[in-house]
Amino acid sequence: MNFSYLKCGAAALVPAGLMAFAAAAAPAPADLVLLHGAIHTQDARRSVLEALALRGNTIVAAGTEESVEALIGPNTRKIDLGGRVVLPGIIDAHTHPAQGAQDLGKCNLDDKPLTPALLKRRIAVCLKEHPPTGTRWFEAVMVDPSGLTLSLADLDSMLPGRPMQLSGSDGHTVWLNSPALSAAHISAGTPDPAGGRIERDAAGRPTGTLRDTAADMVQSAMPKDDLEHETSQLAQALASMRATGITSIQDAAVDDHLMQIYKQLYDTHRLNMRVRGSFWLKNLDEPPAALIDAAVRFRVKWAIDPDFLRADAVKIFADGVIEYPSQTAALLEPYLDAQGHPTQNRGPSYFVQDNLNQIVTAADAAGLTVHFHAIGDRAIRSSLDAIAEARRRNGSLDNRDQIAHLELIDPADFPRFKQLGVIANFQLLWVERGDYIDEATIKYLGPQRSRYLYPARSLRDAGALIVGGSDWNVSSFDAFEAMEHAITRAEGRHNPVLLPKESLTLQEMVDAYTINAAFALKQERTTGSLEPGKRGDFIVLDRDIFAMDPYDLHETQVTATYLDGREVYAQKPR
Repeated sequence: MNFSYLKCGAAALVPAGLMAFAAAAAPAPADLVLLHGAIHTQDARRSVLEALALRGNTIVAAGTEESVEALIGPNTRKIDLGGRVVLPGIIDAHTHPAQGAQDLGKCNLDDKPLTPALLKRRIAVCLKEHPPTGTRWFEAVMVDPSGLTLSLADLDSMLPGRPMQLSGSDGHTVWLNSPALSAAHISAGTPDPAGGRIERDAAGRPTGTLRDTAADMVQSAMPKDDLEHETSQLAQALASMRATGITSIQDAAVDDHLMQIYKQLYDTHRLNMRVRGSFWLKNLDEPPAALIDAAVRFRVKWAIDPDFLRADAVKIFADGVIEYPSQTAALLEPYLDAQGHPTQNRGPSYFVQDNLNQIVTAADAAGLTVHFHAIGDRAIRSSLDAIAEARRRNGSLDNRDQIAHLELIDPADFPRFKQLGVIANFQLLWVERGDYIDEATIKYLGPQRSRYLYPARSLRDAGALIVGGSDWNVSSFDAFEAMEHAITRAEGRHNPVLLPKESLTLQEMVDAYTINAAFALKQERTTGSLEPGKRGDFIVLDRDIFAMDPYDLHETQVTATYLDGREVYAQKPR
């Protein structure tokens, strides 16, 4: 018998075709593996795994170390997590980076309570440190508007000879001195714009305070920055966001100019952020068909990259802000006066309900997400009513409409969020006791209505999907600070708590900033969880947030941020 075949080895026993198949079936090595971690995948079972593997921009394995080690090749980069926590990249579902970035470097008053006299002193310091030159206006930002009433004389005394604009930290109030009013052509004869208000004295003359869309009247009068400067400012802002773990954003109010800034970053390979824009629908009393035609053209124009830059949502401001003295939020019942007596003021109406119904119905039919700003209970009900009309006419089209802010909701409307499929887009960093709530809100609502301020738990228990957003630059974009406030309902361990029964859990807040927010942005098939087939958007934390006192969540640091499998932020060694 001829045994010479044994000399050929085991391979000789396998036909050539089967050997080729085996070679083809062997998985290619991973480009990156994470080992020895606590990887919170945010999958449907909220699995916590040891290891993750990526090839290019895609996750190819998530599981045990043994399963992932099989994908390690000679050129695979290995990261030993040493037990550290990994989360999907943070998704900020309501923010304003393109606009807010332009305030970087301006006089910043830090959203601290001010009297007119203290404000004047702070402005004087800023003018000394950063005197305006050329044709530039002097600008100050993050001015706390709660309880602050300024006359034109107050404003002119701060800077009499050059245009000055002060911007409120609420994002809905600006103050102009006389040179700025003149430059903007705002006088006693100027009518209030739709969706805004010019404050006036007894004789009808502007006092220098502009509310909501009235502030837009100023923009054309102000000197413009060049596009590259604005682009650099936005790049700086987005870099700061990545340092806190943010990998995707929904810019909650954009126009052509702001989208052009994003595109400049994209074209020069500096974007490093997934961006979905919401086109701001202004002048809600215009014919609905014309408004939505413009929105559809906007979507087509800015469909730059489905993964990184698009604008397939529309933004509607249903009201303003609730705090005194602005009180432009729309309420079902009147505001109280400082002595607790009802007034005649329920807040302005910025639209006709039938027109709003038609706008939302047309936007829904066009496949656009409708993104409402609604603070007061009447504005929230009107928004829900418009969405209900769209559902009646169009059926359910899965456009994932959402209402942001949600400061005061009538309990009768809690179940409507689930019934209508409306996403509750909360900014829960604002949940704390302080001047905004105690002196400028509760005082003018009364205790009965104030039981339902930022009712996150009530909405969650009623079945609403909760997502998280920052509203930067109105407030910090650090999601871990917002998580702390959502859980503790307080600003720090020893401070008063605001309605603790409305607290959410940490897991619910992580959901809000990952898989839920991905759903709201229509990108849950690629982001929001760490599962095979999804993109490599993830962050590494310096501590286990699931095993710590929630009052310490604000101390959480992100040590690394990955976007599309690439490291886009790394904490510098201390």
